[in-house]
Amino acid sequence: MRLIRKTQILIPTAIFLLAISQCLTSIALPPERPNVLMILVDDLKPTLGCYGDKTAKTPHIDRLAQEGMRFDLAYCNQAVCAPSRFTLLLGSHSTSTGLYGLGSHLRKTLPNAITLPQYFAKHGYRTESLGKVFHVGHGNLGDPDSFSVPHFKDKVIEYLDPESTDGGKLTREEALFTNQKLGQIRSLPRGAAFEAPIAKDTDYADGRVAEETIRRLQAAKKRQNEKGGGKPFFIVAGFVRPHLPFSAPKRYWDLYDPKTLPMPIHEKFPVGAPQVALKRGGEINAYKPVPTNKPISQKLKRQLIHGYYASTSYVDAQIGKVTEALRELELDKNTIVVLWGDHGFHLGDLGIWTKHTNYEQANRIPMIIVAPGVTEEKSFTKQLAESVDIYPTLASLAGLPSPKGPQPIDGKNLVPVLKNPDQRVRDHAYHVYPRRRMLGRAIRTERYRLVEWKVKDGSQAKVEYELYDYQKDPHETKNHAEENSKVLKELLKKLHTYPKPVSTNRRRTSKSPQIAKRPIQIAAQVQSKNPHGVVLAQGGIERGYSLHFIKGKAAFDVRVQGKVFRVSSTKTYSGTIELEAHLLPKKMELIINKNDRYEIQSPGLIQTQPKDGLSIGYDELSQAGDYTPPNKFNGKVISTEVEAQ
Repeated sequence: MRLIRKTQILIPTAIFLLAISQCLTSIALPPERPNVLMILVDDLKPTLGCYGDKTAKTPHIDRLAQEGMRFDLAYCNQAVCAPSRFTLLLGSHSTSTGLYGLGSHLRKTLPNAITLPQYFAKHGYRTESLGKVFHVGHGNLGDPDSFSVPHFKDKVIEYLDPESTDGGKLTREEALFTNQKLGQIRSLPRGAAFEAPIAKDTDYADGRVAEETIRRLQAAKKRQNEKGGGKPFFIVAGFVRPHLPFSAPKRYWDLYDPKTLPMPIHEKFPVGAPQVALKRGGEINAYKPVPTNKPISQKLKRQLIHGYYASTSYVDAQIGKVTEALRELELDKNTIVVLWGDHGFHLGDLGIWTKHTNYEQANRIPMIIVAPGVTEEKSFTKQLAESVDIYPTLASLAGLPSPKGPQPIDGKNLVPVLKNPDQRVRDHAYHVYPRRRMLGRAIRTERYRLVEWKVKDGSQAKVEYELYDYQKDPHETKNHAEENSKVLKELLKKLHTYPKPVSTNRRRTSKSPQIAKRPIQIAAQVQSKNPHGVVLAQGGIERGYSLHFIKGKAAFDVRVQGKVFRVSSTKTYSGTIELEAHLLPKKMELIINKNDRYEIQSPGLIQTQPKDGLSIGYDELSQAGDYTPPNKFNGKVISTEVEAQ
């Protein structure tokens, strides 16, 4: 038998490891997907140190901006809480969806929409939400189905001092944001506009949301350390301050000397601005001691501005706790962070308070993106950015396919800009604000803003324009539309490339307005050769109102305790007709085609919410007016709107 000697060949360790390394690099391994942390802040405009505000004390947001890219010309798509959040989470303009109002219901309008968190969940992410993400309140329930795990809910309107709520009573705004007593809001007391108690951060909602967000990050880190690594996370943390009321612990108020706070520079409406574009109070009138029928005093202006800055510093501290936890857990190395304000806030500029306009202070927002391996530290850009851009941008950063809807995806992918601040993906931003029967659509370039005010639903009625030049007139002191027709025409070309706005007539299938004990404003547009019948009606044989025609004559009926009070026109109308009707405490008013005005003494406000809902084009159940239902309108109802103040 022949013996064969086995020879052992020794390979140096370094050569062996090199060979293994080369082998592995030849295999296409899936890249580690980044986590996403979105930080949403209610009513936050760029009153931040990183945006050049010399008064603001916001070190934590400033540090976040230093770690990534700051967008200096970012704009919301509508300066209202609920619609602005819909634009962010759908990637769609409100003019593409018809979601214009605080009470808009996402799933009633777009039942099959895929929201931003749903899109990430579809691609393997664990999605979580905390605090104010979707708007909940004003009859709106948000969208619980958007996230993988139950939402962590907390308060929006919150007080610690009993004096702020007349001894612990339910206030108007607390009721609205918790969907309580929606038909009785005017009967409830006003809460305080601000308070500054000695308190812990977690005594208010934002402190608790920060605390829970940190726990979620810790749990995510633990899951990712386990065998298999766990899913990447998509966490959205929503903070409510500096939304009214300006409730914040006293130590944040003490950061500021009231005497040195910046006061409004220009407190008059722009010269030549159309009436529809203007407002004074609105939301702020729901808070004491704000006067409802006279100017705000200098002392109160300073207190409100103080409260806004204190609330901003308070929320900055909560955001700082979250971002510091992200760093300590070493999650920052593979987590995309987005900080976004849902819209801006007027602090007395143009004589306006809060939001709900198409002006700069209501629409410019902070937007900061930190994307490891993509953004450079301390970078900033003048790229015009919109809220709708965040959806496609995050999808691209995460390596996901470009989102296709089914809702319209109106946003642009900003990744080229994140890599190079000088890159441009568009030369303007688009936003909108609806007011009464008008829709104001706006184009904002680096220098100008154009606003086109047009009757909703495509009427050919007179169009009104605003044009502001931020290079020559940064405080919007004058509407330059008439004197600068060349720029006006150029911007109109850009505006008219956008699709026709989705009709607001979706309201026909929405919840009936809450009108009990509230002044009512009605706007409608109809078309008929010989108009007759009901344009709209709400209520029945006990109480309600109806706007209708009787053989060409317009009539506004209000029924109180079964008795009908009517104001009507003395002449007949035909063709396209614009109608306005007002029920006020002292008068009932009917206005036709803006010029013909009729009024009578009011029977008073409707004291109890009617059982019969809102009907358009006929009176569906028992008669709200003096006629036999359904009394169907014999023409076309082009648009309707009911506002109960």
